[in-house]
Amino acid sequence: MAERSKTAEPGHDLGSDDIIAGNVSKYAVLPAGYYGQPKKGHLIFDACFESGNLGRVDHITEFEYDLFIRPDTCNPRFRVWFNFTVENVKESQRVIFNIVNFSKTKSLYRDGMTPMVKSTSRPKWQRLPPKNVYYYRCPDHRKNYVMSFAFCFDREDDIYQFAYCYPYTYTRLRHYLDNLQRRNMDYFYRELLGLSVQQRQLDLLTITNPEDKTDLENSVMQKKIKIPKLSLNHVEEAGEVTDYGEEDVELRHSKRQDGRKQSEGTHKSIEAVVARLEKQNGMSLSSSSSPEETFMETSEGINNMDDAVIPRVLYEELLRSYQQQQEEMRHIQQELERTRRQLVQQAKKLKEYGALVSEMKELRDLNRRLQDVLLLRLGSGPAIELEKGKPESIEPEPEIQKTFSEEANTSTYYPAPVPVMDKYILENGKVHLGSGIWVDEEKWHQLQVTQGDSKYTKNLAVMIWGTDVLKNRSVTGVATKKKKDAVPKPPLSPHKLSIVRECLYDRIAQETVDETEIAQRLSKVNKYICEKIMDINKSCKNEERREAKYNLQ
Repeated sequence: MAERSKTAEPGHDLGSDDIIAGNVSKYAVLPAGYYGQPKKGHLIFDACFESGNLGRVDHITEFEYDLFIRPDTCNPRFRVWFNFTVENVKESQRVIFNIVNFSKTKSLYRDGMTPMVKSTSRPKWQRLPPKNVYYYRCPDHRKNYVMSFAFCFDREDDIYQFAYCYPYTYTRLRHYLDNLQRRNMDYFYRELLGLSVQQRQLDLLTITNPEDKTDLENSVMQKKIKIPKLSLNHVEEAGEVTDYGEEDVELRHSKRQDGRKQSEGTHKSIEAVVARLEKQNGMSLSSSSSPEETFMETSEGINNMDDAVIPRVLYEELLRSYQQQQEEMRHIQQELERTRRQLVQQAKKLKEYGALVSEMKELRDLNRRLQDVLLLRLGSGPAIELEKGKPESIEPEPEIQKTFSEEANTSTYYPAPVPVMDKYILENGKVHLGSGIWVDEEKWHQLQVTQGDSKYTKNLAVMIWGTDVLKNRSVTGVATKKKKDAVPKPPLSPHKLSIVRECLYDRIAQETVDETEIAQRLSKVNKYICEKIMDINKSCKNEERREAKYNLQ
């Protein structure tokens, strides 16, 4: 086998029409513009081993490679098998390999099969996950089918091997046959049938009863291909042929009551054969002679012929054409069935999507109505009295508190957008956030320049509750499941949680108007506050350990 150069020429991109002479041998693929020895991460491909097959490698990007497989011996139209190794990899290096010159349009890769992989430290063959393998028609490669698979190398010292399926080498087959022959079994016989183009032995195996071995060999050697024959012993006045000779060959699907084909269809088939013979032998028919007369004139010569009336070439051509049509029909039926299944699945998905859209609209309308009711209640008497100058936190009415509790437990809740300057009232160096919650004006302005939703939410929670309250509370009031003896802590005030969400919503609404993004970012408020509570408790425990250590000293 011919070998490629040891290192790929930088920037060299071979055309798709170049002839693939042989397998690659320790072929290092370097990026364009790089000169020198390959570094770690510059992949080295090799297929110069038994059952190996990889003819060319093209560097597309740092993470993508186009691979070309060699065709079968003496048959360049068939390109299916691949088997190669990759080395000089980096740990956690991710790549995409594209097998770009497959010759088959129908492949098991379309039905869930995946390539095989193994390495030096894990010599057992394993299949790649189906989610990492794609088999599709690529417009960049003359609309040929391409099989792409993604892979992540996890060990730098390993040599990885990829194959179409489980390899079965010629050497392994020879060893298996040698082991069978050494057993000297009576019902097993092995003999040399011939040599391949590459001078490899082709064995003929016979497995049968020892007593019938000689008879079987004679019958195999004497067996011939039967060609259908016709003998025309009797011709009726209308030109019908009623005797089919020694062998009754079925040329039509329709039959008569006695089991024979209809004479009219047979007569037309014979006319076609006679016309073909006339064309081959240079015979010419006069314009005045009818097909029946022509058939009668040639019947005498046909009766004297020892060979079949139907030429072997014509028979094989008709048979081959029929088989091709059957195969095409079967493929068309499979495509139709696959398309029907895909349409049914898409119809189900569209139906589910329509139901989800309608449900989402209803929930959105309900949410807006609840927001309107909540804003009306917040704008009533208690809220006005609080705005007049009471910095202390006053608990809301029970009915309002219940509404806040229901809204606080909904992760997707966010209020309608309200202008910031109209909503937050400044008075005596304090900022009123709503529901009787006041914060320092200087800290509020510092909070507005905070980067990130997480840091903004945590700082706002400290401003509203304080660290002393947060370390003894929880967001939901439910004990953690990680500890068996955990005692539940009192939950945070629902109306204050809603204030945190409102403030975060006002901040997000200035950055984006996408409702999906706003809802997704607001749903993480509880998570941020839980993290802040855990950080406060952790710092308190560390401080207690330092004090205990200091007291011991």
